[in-house]
Amino acid sequence: MTASDPEAAAAPPSPKAEQVLQAASRVFREQGYGSASMDAIARAAGVSKATLYAHFAGKDQLFAAIVSGECRRHSQALTAPDIDRLEVRQALAAIGRNFLDLVLSAKARAIYRIVIAEAPRFPELGRAFYASGPAAVLARLADYLGAADARGTLRVEDPKLAAEQFVAMLMGPLHMRHLLGLTAEFGDRDPAQVVEAAVATFLSAYAPSDPA
Repeated sequence: MTASDPEAAAAPPSPKAEQVLQAASRVFREQGYGSASMDAIARAAGVSKATLYAHFAGKDQLFAAIVSGECRRHSQALTAPDIDRLEVRQALAAIGRNFLDLVLSAKARAIYRIVIAEAPRFPELGRAFYASGPAAVLARLADYLGAADARGTLRVEDPKLAAEQFVAMLMGPLHMRHLLGLTAEFGDRDPAQVVEAAVATFLSAYAPSDPA
C-alpha cells in the first residue's frame, strides 16, 4: 500500500491493524504529525515496532489509512449498491448528507487541522491526505455522475468537474466556520438546508434537457 493509492488505503484493516490505527489517530491528534514517532505509536498501540512496520511502512501510510477509514465510515452513500436505483435527487441528497457528516465530524476536523498545519514541512502528509480522502471521494462521486449521465438522468459532460462543484457547494463557509470554532458567533446553518440548496442548484445546471 502506498500513500498515493487510495484503493489500497481503503481496504478494511485487520483487527491488529485497526488497533494500531486507533492508537495512531490519538497520537497524531495529541502530538501532531511531525512530533509523533513510530515508537510512540507502537507503545500507544501496545505492539512491537516489528508488528507496526509489518502493517504500515511509515507515518504517511498510517495517516492515509486513518483518513480513508473515516471516509469509508461516513460515505456509505457513495458506494451503496442501490445508489444507482434511487431517484437522482434522493441519491444526491444522501451523498450530500454523508459527506457533511464526514467533513464536519470532530475527528475529520482534527485531521484537517493537522494537515493544514504540517503539510508545508511534510509534503508526504498532504499527498497522503488528498489521495486517501478528497481524491477518493471525488473519484467515487464522479463515477456516480458519469453513470447517471449514461442513464440519461443527468447531463454531465465533465463528471470530475461536476463532482468538484457539488462538493464545493456543500462545504462553502460552513466547513470553515466549524474549523475555526465560529459557528456560535457567525451562525451555523442547518446542514440539511445546505444539502437541499446544493442539490437544487446542481440539478438546475445538470438536469437533462426537456425533450419537448
